[in-house]
Amino acid sequence: MFGTLVLKECKQILKSMVYYIYVVVFVLFLTSQLGSELVESIKQPEPGQENYGTVSSHEPLAVMEKTLAGLVMEVYHNSFATYPMGFYRGVTLNQQEETEIKSIVEACTGKNWDQTLQEMQRHFANYDRSNIQGAMRSQIEYSVVPKEGLSYDDFSGYMEQVCEILGAGSSYRKEVLEAGVSVPMTYEQAKEEFEALCDKDKITGAVARLFCDYAGIILAVLPIFLGVTRCLRDKRAQVSQVVYAHKISAFQIIASRYLANVSMAFLPVVLTIFVMQMPYQYHATSIGVAPDVLAFFKYSVVWLLPQIMTVLAVSFFITELTENVLSIFIQVFWAVASLFSSMTLTGDFGLKLVARWNTLGDTTEFWLQRKEFFINRGFYFGLALAAIAVTVVIYEKKRREGDTIYGKIFKRRR
Repeated sequence: MFGTLVLKECKQILKSMVYYIYVVVFVLFLTSQLGSELVESIKQPEPGQENYGTVSSHEPLAVMEKTLAGLVMEVYHNSFATYPMGFYRGVTLNQQEETEIKSIVEACTGKNWDQTLQEMQRHFANYDRSNIQGAMRSQIEYSVVPKEGLSYDDFSGYMEQVCEILGAGSSYRKEVLEAGVSVPMTYEQAKEEFEALCDKDKITGAVARLFCDYAGIILAVLPIFLGVTRCLRDKRAQVSQVVYAHKISAFQIIASRYLANVSMAFLPVVLTIFVMQMPYQYHATSIGVAPDVLAFFKYSVVWLLPQIMTVLAVSFFITELTENVLSIFIQVFWAVASLFSSMTLTGDFGLKLVARWNTLGDTTEFWLQRKEFFINRGFYFGLALAAIAVTVVIYEKKRREGDTIYGKIFKRRR
């Protein structure tokens, strides 16, 4: 009986225009983010290259140098990016505030502001910034050396003063500094990272993480509409009284609907990964690496499935509770807040709904953060089950006590 209900729900979903919009938007978003040029970037580093990319560093000196570099550039433009409540807010300082921050830069560098500004200008003059590669390289390689003897604790105190001036959500707060900074990678580091990419990730694992990063962004929103549509379908069709009178348990009704929606929401992910992974499997083989042919599937199950389950379970819960589309607004806000609350695009998992790893590689760093990642996904798997269990309770309560539909009261037939 339960399997029949799930199959019936799946067929109903296939008749919904919302589902086909879901599929089209998902596929277009993913194909626009993961292009063929990504394959070409996976190659063994050679000595003497101009750029080997970046690596995350938590070394106090590196954090101070890169943080001061960012602060100098923001002071120069008098434009500061802050993220209060997870949303971007640009800050422009008045003359007094700008003078205060310049004095903080001077205290950290041991140089007057004009000297620091001249050094910055000389640095960027050495790069061709007319193209993206040159502009990015100039940013990556720019750093400001702190004065000799400046301790990290003293530096942190100065950054706290900057935060007080800029307000909430500053890029100089303690948790941002603890997340580390991106520094230029050396040839030795690039070689070690490429070996980890081949040995641990088998090439396809690294690309699968990037795939899940992009897919996670769109899947924080799209399943909401599937859940809300399904929960409101009976009322819209004016058949709630028939469903309420059915002898099937509330658990079977809600669980079958939920399982069908989770399955159909995950189906485009499965179909997409088996198509998109082909070029990377071929490329891995061409450079002598045996690819992990199940990497995309394994990462998607662990990374994306708990998120889909949570988004759908919460939409079921809120929609069943309120019987309107309020869930869309609440969950879209939740998804956006999760995206903007990340201190970094590689890690910082915490309990964020959208897990980020927006880089090709950083294999060693990901392996160090795997435990935190698994805790994050396990939390949302449990949250999904809890939310759907509460939804069953709400649904059963309505059946017992009756539900008002278009001015009439309908109760479950006993």
